[in-house]
Amino acid sequence: MRQLLVMILFFFIIGCAHEPKEQKQSLQNENITNVSHDGSASRSDQWHAKKAVDMLKARRDVKDAVAVEANGRLLVAYQVKHMQRFRMKDIEKDIERMLNDTFDKQVIASRDLKIFWETKALKEKLETKHMSEKEIEKKMMTIQKLSEEQT
Repeated sequence: MRQLLVMILFFFIIGCAHEPKEQKQSLQNENITNVSHDGSASRSDQWHAKKAVDMLKARRDVKDAVAVEANGRLLVAYQVKHMQRFRMKDIEKDIERMLNDTFDKQVIASRDLKIFWETKALKEKLETKHMSEKEIEKKMMTIQKLSEEQT
């Protein structure tokens, strides 16, 4: 009887340990664990975006970054490491100054997690689907409006 109870308990624990499906559902967990990916879109006209992502990832206070370039604008979203949040205002000013000095395009930079998710989704759409410039512009305008609104 005891062996049967131990076997049932063993199979129950093994059955509960299958968590990869739940981890993929959480967007925030995906962004935290998936730091090593290239955050720029992979179209041929995205080299400014790739350069911006490389610049931000080289900083020790930035955890992850993603960027998209379209129609003379560069949309950059980044996440700051947890312990660096005490210096958030200084980090934001420094990143804005660095990006504006480096690129002659209109730079839209945001540290907001929602903007990060939206920019990452746009980047993935650019990689997988062929989007027209009009669709890209419309989505970038939506993300820009989201970044400008205050809660």
